[in-house]
Amino acid sequence: MVKVRVLDTAALISWPISDLYGGLIVPHQEEELLRISPDRAVLLESLGLVYSQPDETSLNSAVTAAKQSGDISGMSETDLALVSLALGRSALLITDDYRMQNVATILDIEWQGVSEVGIGQVWAWTLICSGCRSEFEAPNSTSAKQKNYGECKNCGSALKLKRKK
Repeated sequence: MVKVRVLDTAALISWPISDLYGGLIVPHQEEELLRISPDRAVLLESLGLVYSQPDETSLNSAVTAAKQSGDISGMSETDLALVSLALGRSALLITDDYRMQNVATILDIEWQGVSEVGIGQVWAWTLICSGCRSEFEAPNSTSAKQKNYGECKNCGSALKLKRKK
């Protein structure tokens, strides 16, 4: 029996159409797909994809795990919804996104890459000042793909997200 699959937008774009049937997706992905690949978005309407929303408990668990690892600042609301949908449905998460794979691993969600091998180990993140090298906790909210993490409260230099050693 084939396990239920939650499909990241990368799978919607690059997988053969025949492999997408029955996959779970979240409504926000339609907007992403229309922006990235309008032609593919038109095709997907007839594929039998199942639009679904994660339950509140699973979403809270995914957000908590993403905050603890520091991944949340590099994840979109769609990313969090997909991880939490996979958690709530005990589904296989299909994604090449390393942050999603990281959080999925923390939550014991089985995942598979779309076209990449994926992560080899779980990472945690921290903010480091580019000037005085002070360390701060990773951001607590999602980012709109901006890499602006603010300024150091000690010296005013830019903060950078770095892997914890």
